[in-house]
Amino acid sequence: MRARLPLVLAISLILFVCGFLWSRAPLRSLAEYDQPFYVGIAYDLRNWGRFTDGFLFAGTDAEKPRPPGMRFAPLYPALVAVTAARDGSFADAIECVVGSSGRDPGCARMASLIRWLQFMMLVAFYALVWWIAGAVLGTPRAGWVALAFALMTAPFLLRFVNLVMTEMTALLLLTSAIGAGVAARRGAPLPWLLVAGVCLGLTALTRPAFLYLALAAALVGLAVALWDERRWQKLPLLLAFLAGIAAVVVPWITRNAVVLGRPALTYGYDSHTLAQRVAYDRMSWREYGLFYVCGLPDGVGLAQRLFGRDACSPFSWDPKEKGSYYNVGNGAFMDETVAAAGGWQHHLSYLVRNYVLASPLTHLLVTVPFALAGAWVNNYWGLILGILCAVLTIRAVRRNDLGLLIVTLPGWFMLLFHAGVAINQDRYNLILILPYAISGAWLVERVLGRSSGALGRRLAG
Repeated sequence: MRARLPLVLAISLILFVCGFLWSRAPLRSLAEYDQPFYVGIAYDLRNWGRFTDGFLFAGTDAEKPRPPGMRFAPLYPALVAVTAARDGSFADAIECVVGSSGRDPGCARMASLIRWLQFMMLVAFYALVWWIAGAVLGTPRAGWVALAFALMTAPFLLRFVNLVMTEMTALLLLTSAIGAGVAARRGAPLPWLLVAGVCLGLTALTRPAFLYLALAAALVGLAVALWDERRWQKLPLLLAFLAGIAAVVVPWITRNAVVLGRPALTYGYDSHTLAQRVAYDRMSWREYGLFYVCGLPDGVGLAQRLFGRDACSPFSWDPKEKGSYYNVGNGAFMDETVAAAGGWQHHLSYLVRNYVLASPLTHLLVTVPFALAGAWVNNYWGLILGILCAVLTIRAVRRNDLGLLIVTLPGWFMLLFHAGVAINQDRYNLILILPYAISGAWLVERVLGRSSGALGRRLAG
């Protein structure tokens, strides 16, 4: 019991802080942001018994059954459907949103059960931060310091607790995968790597972009295994990791192959987001410079004071900014490229061939400010700790500290990936909170360690 006391205390602290702040967090309409995507698919799953593309992409008549689809990954809509089946008020709110074609004519905002689940996901995430920090930095104190840094993001993360969107589910699953990887370094690597693969596969079934993280991790694991003289001992570990991923991803891909004739994780939304991103590649050099400023914490206000009220308008996601690159990419540019490609089935390859590969330097250059803008999670908190995390990552590479690299590299990889293929936002990069908080704890440990050593030398002298 005494061994479990620190965990109990950590969870109690997390519940107290997050519970207090959550009680003051506002509820948002279920028609805002990307929520109609998920509630629409959940509605079809409950009413027609099949996964669809939702009413926003497959017609707006709520009473008419929609055809099967695979535009979105299935895990989160399934979770929404299950909670709606047990929460009548939430089910009524979903029906109102779907019946109004994604608008909000006064629909209720009740979604108690799924918000409670997402709140507990947040609690579990913070508990994992506490454990992982203590494990990779080697002291219990580091876990508490990292938790203190992480809890500074609670007001920011609680926004996503109250939104029926994938952020909390993906954050917990990916953190669980990283935690399993750290546990594999401490003992019983085969079962833990299997768990890591399952968690990472489930993350990909929540947000498909994370499948590329799984592929990257598999390639790195293969390279490490082949480089090691004990490769025949390492390869079974890689196979366990791949088996975990395949166990959860392959059934969905098989369903898509059988039902829709496409053996893929998703279809349609990938090129949709890439078109939005590629539209930014056409910015001028002046706009390119402004993009760095506008992407800073409070950068919009700074750019407006220095360069005029409309300085950041080209980069806005506000639908009222008709000329912004996002709205052009989501409208005229989208229609133009789909038509030129000969339909959605060729859209992704058309964009990659005619825009990304045709101007790779331009695409790479625009990826840099997109990555920086997405890195400042929780504003100045992310700016300061993000720089520190970069230092810690470089140090871990030089010292071959695999435990720390398991924590830091997934976030950096996804940051660059999202910056290259989507309109990178801080909400895409919430996993950076884990290595950022641990970086803060690492610095505190170094400072306290040096102070203790200096004090010890003075006392000894």
